[in-house]
Amino acid sequence: MSILKKLSNPQIKASKSDNKLIHYFLSNGLKACSSSISEISADCDISHATVTRFARKFGFDTLKDFKISLAQDLGAQDSDNKGKRTAINLKESCETTAQKLLQLNQTLLSQTAVEIGYEQVTKLAKEMVSARHVFFFGIGSSGFLARDAARKFARIGIDARCYTDSHEIMTHSVMTNSQDLVIYISNSGKTGELVKSASICAKKGAMICAITAETASPLYTFTDITVLHAVHDYDLAHGYADSRLSVFFIIDLIYIELIKVIGEKAIKIKQDTQDAIESLSSND
Repeated sequence: MSILKKLSNPQIKASKSDNKLIHYFLSNGLKACSSSISEISADCDISHATVTRFARKFGFDTLKDFKISLAQDLGAQDSDNKGKRTAINLKESCETTAQKLLQLNQTLLSQTAVEIGYEQVTKLAKEMVSARHVFFFGIGSSGFLARDAARKFARIGIDARCYTDSHEIMTHSVMTNSQDLVIYISNSGKTGELVKSASICAKKGAMICAITAETASPLYTFTDITVLHAVHDYDLAHGYADSRLSVFFIIDLIYIELIKVIGEKAIKIKQDTQDAIESLSSND
């Protein structure tokens, strides 16, 4: 039985505190799934320990695992209940399509906020600052995201480099060492070139991170840091636009965490970079 069905079961045996939490999660849905334990405790007027015990009563080791499972159930329910409303109809108006896309993307970002693993983002930011080189590898549409990320981080002083051609990825994989950080962007974690690259980089001692939607994948077996995002498939686009949006969200989050770690120096480098770029147009 899904966690959503268990929570909705009127015959469930629950304490007064449990009933508060059940009402909280059922009433707030995905918003509740992205709330911290402190926020949940404050809203329900109960202790952190009570919230943790609540998650364990439903068979989860941690509150995070409970929230991920509930978010997945809510996402599936949303798809079942709204499938006809969110399916793209070629004869509908542009405004109707826009509203459907907005709804889908809001759900996607809410699910990503639950799954992401904030401690992994914080760790990644610190490792990026201390690394000799930060390599971004991605193939196809993920390569586009990798290039955008590398460009963004380079402008605040990170030695970020991006390669999206399979031969270049292999070449630079061989050149990595224990001072380097390699970040793979791959929804499935099954792209052959990236898995082979990760195997090489792991042998070279490089730290490996994956920004991915899958933990049950060959790429995941090589990672030291994993930043997860949600993927939502819908008619016509087959999840491409949705997964791209969630990765952009993660890249922006990492960017802000980097500025927190680097401090004022990052702001100065960003301004110096912007001034240098603007000077190109003034010389024309």
